Amino acid sequence: MSGATTDTSNLPAGLLEETARMLRCLGHPVRLRILDLLERRREATVTEIWEALDIEQAVASQHLSLMRDKGILERRKDGVHVLYRLGDPRALKVLSCLRGTSAALLAEASQGETG
Repeated sequence: MSGATTDTSNLPAGLLEETARMLRCLGHPVRLRILDLLERRREATVTEIWEALDIEQAVASQHLSLMRDKGILERRKDGVHVLYRLGDPRALKVLSCLRGTSAALLAEASQGETG
């Protein structure tokens, strides 16, 4: 047998690339906080987002723009306001995984303290 390995993945290459692109985009704490906020509020203006997250308006706008460009968020105009909302519900799975991991780590830590 030669040293070559074969790819036995059942996942299509396109799906892997798309998922990696989304994960790279969401790999920033501010973007994850934005996603969490929009999951709870459904929609929010840039002002509501930067005020809720206690970040600069320009920082919020930059992250929102990047997330919209990647298809994670959508926006709509309502008069003079621009409202952002989730554009790709798969992004919420990332938050779900983080919450599950966080809960597991907290449970392990509390068991270590009592055990």
